[in-house]
Order: sequence, then structure tokens, then C-alpha cells
Amino acid sequence: MKKLILIPLFASAVYAGDSWYDKSDIAEGKKLFAQNCAICHGAEGVGPKGDWREKLPNGKMKPPPLNGTAHTWHHKPELLKQIIKTGGKTYGEAYKGWMPPFKDKLSDKQIDSILKYIHSLWPDRIRKDYDKFFKIK
Repeated sequence: MKKLILIPLFASAVYAGDSWYDKSDIAEGKKLFAQNCAICHGAEGVGPKGDWREKLPNGKMKPPPLNGTAHTWHHKPELLKQIIKTGGKTYGEAYKGWMPPFKDKLSDKQIDSILKYIHSLWPDRIRKDYDKFFKIK
């Protein structure tokens, strides 16, 4: 009889394998994420309960999960950095988000660490495709 071995998805949160960052980048990003992002995007980027694509009664969108189950990995690194810096103003009125800007709170280096941590949360296939598509080394 064959045995099924289950590997929890959260194990990818310590990924550093053949990527462009190391475990210290992930550790710093995880700490900064917990301090600045987890309150809205959830611990380990799982997002809020329910469908993140549903608008709230006030017309705003819920914060998307950042763990590879939403659309974050569709965006180039420069845009993700810009979103963190300018918050909901990145896309103007059409965005309907309410993310605050972090440009005065986080340095470029800190934002890069957060993005590396978020990248480490994604499933291997998404992470590798992202790196290849955006030519990240």
C-alpha cells in the first residue's frame, strides 16, 4: 500500500533555495510584515476571512492574501514596491483600496525585505515562474 505524505504549505515560508535572497532577508521581512502588514493581510499573508474579491458595504475592497492565492504575483516587483509606498493611491479612484502609504514609515530596504518575505510564501511553481517572467536573479 502506498503512503501519502502531506507537506504543509506554510513550510514554503522558509524558502531560500535557489532564489535571489537568503534566509536573513526572509527573517527581516517576516518581522516587518508582522509589524506593518499582517493586521490587514493576515498572518503569513493568508488574507481576511471570506472572499477577498467581494466589496465591503462601504464599496472598498478587502485586502488580498499575499501568499500566492490572489493576484500579487501578477505584478512586477517595481509595482509592488510602489503599492507599498503609496498605498491605495497607486491605482487612483478605480482601485477602491484603503491601504495606507508606507513611504514615510518604511525604507526602500525594508520594503524590499517585505517583498522577499511575501515572495517566499508563494508555492514553488508560482515563485519560479515569477522569477523567470520578471527576469529576477
